[in-house]
Amino acid sequence: MVERKEVKNRNKNSKLGQATTFVVLGIVILGVVLLIGYARNQFLFGPVSIEKLQQKGMGPIENHIEECVLEIAPDYFETIGLQGGYLATPQDTYRRYLGEPISYLCYNMEDDPTCYNRYLTRNEMEIQLEEVIYVGLGNCLSFGGFARGADVSIGEMEVDVIIGEYESFVDVNVPIKIQSGEAFVEENKFGATLDIPLGALFEVSRDIIKAETTLGEFDQVPYMLGHRGQFVVDKKRPYPDKLYILKSKDDDYIFQFFVQGEA
Repeated sequence: MVERKEVKNRNKNSKLGQATTFVVLGIVILGVVLLIGYARNQFLFGPVSIEKLQQKGMGPIENHIEECVLEIAPDYFETIGLQGGYLATPQDTYRRYLGEPISYLCYNMEDDPTCYNRYLTRNEMEIQLEEVIYVGLGNCLSFGGFARGADVSIGEMEVDVIIGEYESFVDVNVPIKIQSGEAFVEENKFGATLDIPLGALFEVSRDIIKAETTLGEFDQVPYMLGHRGQFVVDKKRPYPDKLYILKSKDDDYIFQFFVQGEA
């Protein structure tokens, strides 16, 4: 009787194991099918017909360009904020603080509490960002896998960065044409939007530097109250300089810079 129960239990466990194997196999097969379906939606596999061109258009390429922008651009935007508006920090233009090279945006005037402005414009920051993002996109973008069976022509690429108050825009202008026989689609404007308050914090930095160049001091408490807590201005004094660390109320993005002091 005991042997019969053991055999019965072994058979039951064997069937349960087989069932589990089939379930796992089914899940794997389903995943493969879904992956193939996703890939077919992303690329124009097989012969390219007018219908496919009209249906898909530039959608997959637009997604590819946007993904590359979002992969590359945020790091440079972060760096330019942490370094006081400059991606490159030449000698004698910055001071290291906690390992970060932070630019002087106002230089000391001897025997004077004020400083003189190291002039920085929003357009200068945009140009710096355009140059590095252009290089990064050149290494990221690849159009060879799109539209098999069709001719894909790519023109010269340009990158335009627009720094807004709370949003920045990276526009990628590159003529792209997909053609199969008489059917074709073409587009030349792509890009992505970044939720980064660089423009707003840059304007705060200008207000601070204006006070430092005229009064020799900036009082952050009434400034923050006057803007209803929209900005956080942290002022540190690593001798003999002043370090301003700026943040927006609802964002962790940082724009920071030094005002040079006199030892």
